[in-house]
Amino acid sequence: MSEEKPSPSQSLNINGGQFSGGVQIGQAGRDLTQTQRIVSGNTVKQLTSAEVVELITQIENLFETSELPKEYKEKAIKHIESAKDEAQAKEPDKDFATKSLQRATKVLKEANEAVGAGEGLWKKLEPVTTQLAPWLGVVAKTLLFM
Repeated sequence: MSEEKPSPSQSLNINGGQFSGGVQIGQAGRDLTQTQRIVSGNTVKQLTSAEVVELITQIENLFETSELPKEYKEKAIKHIESAKDEAQAKEPDKDFATKSLQRATKVLKEANEAVGAGEGLWKKLEPVTTQLAPWLGVVAKTLLFM
């Protein structure tokens, strides 16, 4: 009669990951003890609707006071106003707001390529979009088309 040899213990450590739902991390042919500990280290402050509107208003003001040609400025501001209106909705469509802001920065990119205007505006937009991006659920760089 043969004796069964104990299997060596195994350890799995995952840091900084993000898991959703019931994630199965380990699997064994026999016994397995699995402990799941979730530590919320999210230090990003959730913005209120009023704070989001204020940030979008800052973007709007940056465009309004920019040296962009009038046609580009008006087109970009139209998209920014759409994003601001959406942010003020009872249940805002964040994808729509994101796309509107992306369209505004796309206008800026077009103006920069066509007439060389708006270079300094990129640098002013970055800190504002960095604050706004978590609310939208996107990376700030995706708003800037850089």
